[in-house]
Amino acid sequence: MFSANLGFLYTDLPLTKRIYNAYHDGFDAVECHFPYDTPASELRAALENTGLRMLGLNTAPGNISAGDFGLCAVPEKHTEAHTAIRQAVEYGAAISAANVHVMAGRTDAGSKADTVFKENLRYACALAAEQNMTILIEPINQRDVPGYH
Repeated sequence: MFSANLGFLYTDLPLTKRIYNAYHDGFDAVECHFPYDTPASELRAALENTGLRMLGLNTAPGNISAGDFGLCAVPEKHTEAHTAIRQAVEYGAAISAANVHVMAGRTDAGSKADTVFKENLRYACALAAEQNMTILIEPINQRDVPGYH
């Protein structure tokens, strides 16, 4: 199965048009970073019209311009992390996504961050299980995202 990551491909187009392009280019599935500005009903319709499956999406990254790149391991962002997890699981369920990537964020790599991340992952897994979805984590290298947990 070949999946088009719509966060990197066809970026000059609206998200729903990217799905159609991926379909026309022969991809079997799609994934995306942060689809939340597109109504789930529109995204679902594009997926249904093309027969493509949404493999996954990410939790909201927080305020990227302030240095956020995820929230779920950041101790002082616990409430925001829960909001991002709920949003991702609910949106994912609305479009029949298979997976949600829970973005850890930038931390000091300390034990408090580990504890918070594990707590948030348990929360995410419980919500995702209700929707028959899988929670994913992604180890992102320190060169591209310094301080990523």
